[in-house]
Formats: sequence, C-alpha cells, structure tokens
Amino acid sequence: MYAICNLKGHQVKVRPDETIKVQYRGDTKPGDIIVLDDILLLHNGKELKIGKPTVSAKVHAKVVEHGRDPKVIVFRKKKRTEYKKHKGHKQWFTLLHIEKIEAN
Repeated sequence: MYAICNLKGHQVKVRPDETIKVQYRGDTKPGDIIVLDDILLLHNGKELKIGKPTVSAKVHAKVVEHGRDPKVIVFRKKKRTEYKKHKGHKQWFTLLHIEKIEAN
C-alpha cells in the first residue's frame, strides 16, 4: 500500500513504516502525531484511486526530528576585478515516520 501526498506544494510518495524527509514544519515538535489529509493518489495493492483533486484517505505520521542539511556554498566572482562573494546556506528539514494509511 502506498499513497502520494501533497506536502507544502511537493508531492511525496509514502508507505507505512517508512521515514521520509520533508520541508521544515515549524508548527510541530518531535514526538507529535500529524494527520496528512491532502492525498492525491492511493494504491492498496489491488486497486488504484486517483483523486479529483483528492482522495478521502488519511496518513498518520509521527515527527521524528527537525534538522539541517549540509551547508551549500555559493561563491560568485567576476574576472579581472576583485569582486568575490562567498555565501553559505543550510536548509531546515523535518523527518516524518509514516505509521499508517487509512482509506475511507
């Protein structure tokens, strides 16, 4: 069984007992249970349900942790001048453990 959920504008394929990395959800704390109800597609092994726009199903997920990705370095330079710009960015993320998928 798997489902495709819409999380903050990104479509994510989820399966029970799987851990996924999604964009940072600052409104949650580690250990919280969240219910994802924006399900676009549901496959239960026998049949495929495609939503128009969503399917009446829910995904229960537990917040494992919040963290930051490795630093991405941005370096800009213009030739024959002394212009150099060095910048770094670390993106926040949230790890979710999918507990179950409920199909109505």
